[in-house]
Amino acid sequence: MLFLAVSCGFLAEYKLEHTIEHNREKQYARTLYEDLQADTAALRAALVDNSFSQAKIDTFRQLVHLKAINQVPPGTWYYFGRFGTRVSNVALQEATLQQLLSSGGLRYFKRLNVVDGIANYCQSVRIMKEIVNFQVALLNDLTNARNKIFDAYYLDEIMDFDIAQEKIDSFKRQSFPLLTSKRNDFIQYANLCQAKHSGQKVLQYKMNEALNSAAKLIVLLKKEYRLE
Repeated sequence: MLFLAVSCGFLAEYKLEHTIEHNREKQYARTLYEDLQADTAALRAALVDNSFSQAKIDTFRQLVHLKAINQVPPGTWYYFGRFGTRVSNVALQEATLQQLLSSGGLRYFKRLNVVDGIANYCQSVRIMKEIVNFQVALLNDLTNARNKIFDAYYLDEIMDFDIAQEKIDSFKRQSFPLLTSKRNDFIQYANLCQAKHSGQKVLQYKMNEALNSAAKLIVLLKKEYRLE
């Protein structure tokens, strides 16, 4: 009888522990699912911003290569030149991921396909962040080169992403003062913009990769844990 009582106690304790772990797994899955939904929205917005910025940097480099400085309205130089110092960053919801990784919470996930999905997403985000850090490291040189050409005071009114096209067209026709008209200064800035542009293309690829990983993981979590 004593043996039976002890065995039943162990079984009850095991069942309780299993229930607790299952509940934690479900809780982690839900919070991660919610974080990933926010992340996919942030990544889509960053992809649009990054693509938009790349196109403007391309135009600036083309103008420097093909046009004399005085052939282009100063406002046009200002408009396209400002994108060289624009950084495409992504604010991800990483609290749940960090908790899973730092506290050993991944052990609660019993489904290997979910663990693999989390690992793939983490790797995509890590590489994406490394590229963003490269962009940030280049920012000081870009800003110094830009400030040799442009008075940043005039950039304030066109720094927002969603400015009306009519206002942009008007700005590009303005005769703002350039701090220099030396072609070499423009070329130096354009060369730095080229390095940034190369990084942006890789960043675009990696952000898409992270977005795809997140989307797959969302579908997987929703299916495996019946989330809504």
